[in-house]
Amino acid sequence: MKKIIVTATLLASSASIALAAPPTPPAPGWTGTYGGITGGWGWGTSSQTDPGIPVFTPTNTEGPPADGRYGMRGGLFGGSLGSNWQMGSWVYGLEGDLSWSNLRGSSNVCGPLTATPHPCGTNLDALGTFRGRIGYAAGPGGNWLLYATGGLAVGDIHGWDALTPASGNVWRAGWTLGAGVETMIAPNLTAKLEYLYVDLGNGQVFNVAPGIPESVGLTANIVRAGISYKFGSPAAPPPPPLYTKAPYTKAPIMAGSPWSGWYGGVNVGYVDGADRINTDATVLQFSTFAPIAAAMAAGATSQLPIGNSEFIGGGQVGYNWALSPKLLVGVEADIQDSSLSNSAAVTTVVPVPFSPSFVTNVAASRSVDYLGTVRGRLGATVTPTALLYVTGGLAYGGVKSSTTISQTNAAAPLQPNAVAGTFSDTRAGYAVGAGGEWMFAPKWSVKGEYLYYDLGSANYGTGNFAIDTGPTGFPGTGIAAVGTTTHVHFNGNIVRAGLNYHLN
Repeated sequence: MKKIIVTATLLASSASIALAAPPTPPAPGWTGTYGGITGGWGWGTSSQTDPGIPVFTPTNTEGPPADGRYGMRGGLFGGSLGSNWQMGSWVYGLEGDLSWSNLRGSSNVCGPLTATPHPCGTNLDALGTFRGRIGYAAGPGGNWLLYATGGLAVGDIHGWDALTPASGNVWRAGWTLGAGVETMIAPNLTAKLEYLYVDLGNGQVFNVAPGIPESVGLTANIVRAGISYKFGSPAAPPPPPLYTKAPYTKAPIMAGSPWSGWYGGVNVGYVDGADRINTDATVLQFSTFAPIAAAMAAGATSQLPIGNSEFIGGGQVGYNWALSPKLLVGVEADIQDSSLSNSAAVTTVVPVPFSPSFVTNVAASRSVDYLGTVRGRLGATVTPTALLYVTGGLAYGGVKSSTTISQTNAAAPLQPNAVAGTFSDTRAGYAVGAGGEWMFAPKWSVKGEYLYYDLGSANYGTGNFAIDTGPTGFPGTGIAAVGTTTHVHFNGNIVRAGLNYHLN
């Protein structure tokens, strides 16, 4: 009997302790939308390359190659916005950020093989990324997130060269990969430490002299810290259990927006481009008979009609938030393969006093190999299953252009000339547009969309040519020389249809 009483007492004490202890609230989790600030330090390498400025003599119209390679370093500060989706211990998300940057570097001996070594340099004035994240929630309550990340990077590159002097800016797209760790320091507040490797490629930024392209490449390592605020209320502990049995009633169904949440799909359509490419020529050196160089430059200056439309197709992924029953905002990213590739050719005849005419053939091409966007969307539902929206944001793409110029004159000893130049880069710009979407079945929707895109323009050097005019009826002899440049704009319109599957 005494043993039974002692056992009962211990059980009662244990029960009272268990009832008195407050329930442990669950971890708030990583699911949700967040925004914050980031800051850090970067270091990397930039390179500049040009073929050298020609020295025009009867036997030499080319210059030695000129190169510069140097380190860069500096700070970054900006903001970020993202959204996470947690499944068990695994966390998936999207994050975008934009930072002011003062990464810069220079060398005092660019062009070491030339007769005039000189300073040149590169600044990275801004850096943005749009990345996917995949992480694992570890530690007590899963409040530590270890993640890998990667995706698109865009940067505002400024290059300069003190030789002529010359400089230029371009928004270029590239890629980034990295990893980080993030921890919850309060119910709605997290802190993170992150490393990113950024490659913005190599491409022409400016002409160091007429007809002479200067290419700039840039890679960087970024280490930064950040603080983020998670929007919405933190998870609350569950209510205490009720021990009285209530009569059964069916819970009311709360109707949510069918547009909220993640979605993905495919799209097809048409894309067009700017309707012309321009070539220009600058007289670098007059011969004794000045009309020769003027005629050479006039013949190499032309306007080529080139625009038309081609097929485009790819896929998209996005996320919508319902602000009210009729209003929603969202973000969408897409990438498409493009067959937009156009070419044109023109022939001009420029007369010269007391000499046969100059006949010039100019051929140019332009292509957009792929095109992607990362855009915000603001929409209104005209019916529960019909959505109208406006959209705008970042555009990026792989672009190419090439030009050949050949020129002849029947008068001896004027030699035939031929020059050529190419341009290839991954450019960043903007896209704006509007569209409509119809949910024709649960979780399935179709859309029609128009976008205007602009990846900026490029002025690329297409070479120099020169002729030795030889003896003339005027005193002396001399060489006439011309530098040529091509101007191309990578912009146009997209009209497309899409099919989406919604995960909500």
